[in-house]
Amino acid sequence: MTDTKTLASALLAAQKALPSVGKDAKNSFHHYAYVSAEAMIGACREALHGAGLTARRAGWKFDGSPEGGIVYSTFVVTHGSTGESITDEIAWVCVPEKGRPIDKSLAGCLTSSLNYWLRDLLLVPREDESEMDRRDDTKYEPRKAAAPAPARPAPRPAAQDAPQAAPAPKAAPTPPKAKEPATAAPSAFGEVLASRPAKDCTWRQGLRVTKVGQGKPTAKGGNRYPILFVTDAGEQWASCFDQTVMQAAQDAMGGESVEAFIQEGQYGWTLYGIRTTLESTQQQAAPVAVEADEIPF
Repeated sequence: MTDTKTLASALLAAQKALPSVGKDAKNSFHHYAYVSAEAMIGACREALHGAGLTARRAGWKFDGSPEGGIVYSTFVVTHGSTGESITDEIAWVCVPEKGRPIDKSLAGCLTSSLNYWLRDLLLVPREDESEMDRRDDTKYEPRKAAAPAPARPAPRPAAQDAPQAAPAPKAAPTPPKAKEPATAAPSAFGEVLASRPAKDCTWRQGLRVTKVGQGKPTAKGGNRYPILFVTDAGEQWASCFDQTVMQAAQDAMGGESVEAFIQEGQYGWTLYGIRTTLESTQQQAAPVAVEADEIPF
């Protein structure tokens, strides 16, 4: 008489009782016989019960989307006499395909995972490939991932200079240069930042841009743009060394209030960013010719 007093001995008895499972189904398209999931589950169930064991799926969850995912199942084998049990957790890929939407694919995954778990539990040898192994997948192509959403355009890099000492006033203002075309992309998103902002910058709210002067060359090859803000305390000049930020300030001239990303230093403000509302960027104004003696730097 076979010993089934413990879980281990009962599992051994169940494995001995099921040397193999005969083929009971046929694939009509490829013309081959195979062991169906129903036959495997039924044969394993009979062998387990004969040894005083029960098997069940304790729970499962689906991690994915309608495009596919992973089915995680928890299976438990319990010895009827002692109450001993063992738990297994397995994962099964769920991939919908033509004519087989996610609900049918998920149901098939649950059946297939139970089938293969029982076969592994009782070490049932394969006499031939299963229906899945014999499936013709020669024309299968993995689904291509969806194209990512277009990223926001990054501001054009421009030379960024640190504030310099105030130059001596010139006798006559520098003749204005030809107007440079404004870049529409930065203002469309409401916020434009310099390519290399300073670390100790802060956002100032409730400001209005009233003047944007022509750029003046700097020693490092960039341009310094004078920008005049109106605050609750009065007027405040700022230096801007980034053309993209200057254009955003230019777009905001005469509009609603803006927020400025500024650094306060010995020579006043240095502007590193502009944040506007979409409504305030609808009107664009040309740079204002600013007299040299107006600018305090």
